[in-house]
Amino acid sequence: MLLNAQDKADLDFLIKNAEEGRLKKISYFDHLSNYIGLLSYIRIAQEIEKILAPQSKILDWGCGMGQMSFLLKARSFLVTSYDVKQEFSTLPDIALTRQLVRILGDHPTKLPFETCSFSAVLSCGVLEHVDEFSQPGNEINSLKEIHRILEKNGKLLIYQLPQQLSWQEAVVRFFNLGYAHKRRYSANEISQILVRVGFNVVALNRTNLIPKNLTGFPQIVKSAYSKFSAVLIIIDNYLCKVPFLNRFAGALEVVALKI
Repeated sequence: MLLNAQDKADLDFLIKNAEEGRLKKISYFDHLSNYIGLLSYIRIAQEIEKILAPQSKILDWGCGMGQMSFLLKARSFLVTSYDVKQEFSTLPDIALTRQLVRILGDHPTKLPFETCSFSAVLSCGVLEHVDEFSQPGNEINSLKEIHRILEKNGKLLIYQLPQQLSWQEAVVRFFNLGYAHKRRYSANEISQILVRVGFNVVALNRTNLIPKNLTGFPQIVKSAYSKFSAVLIIIDNYLCKVPFLNRFAGALEVVALKI
């Protein structure tokens, strides 16, 4: 994984925020506290730069702490950060969240935006949680809303979507090691869902055969793992291209076009 000057500056900023989050003992900040996870977010930003035209209007749907909003703004995209009002509507006071300007919605699926108002919508680790934290059926309703606010030929970019046969998820569930996604997808299932609501899948990849999320691991393990992060990401990219083996990877990445 190659990093340019912008990537290195962004990585340094995110690392400093991770350290600030640890010092303040922010319990739900763990996914942003390991080096390989931060590199993964930068890789996603790099991929989006290849997919979208400069200055594209992007909705960061379910922006969370705002790490993807930050990375995309740094790459000159016109980003709107959106989330639903929830337990963490008030974010912790760290540099990353101080610069985050969010629009907070009151409805689990309806979006407060005009029809055809975005050229792209980003779902990074969000779609799989919709039904879990609201009610069954809202996953489809949310995708219909995303379809509505996208302009003609607009793109839905889905990252960190849990894959059905993920070996890591299976291990976590079997040994009760912590949180495992209740909603997981096969490539065929997510493709059919997107077609059903008016999208055409133009790219689908698998990633995270080598785990990137070290939530729950001791800091000493994260630190040791971090020393090999860049190499592990390169190895992961190759492994995830191996047929059959890649079906056990942790996540799907999907690019879908509004038709």
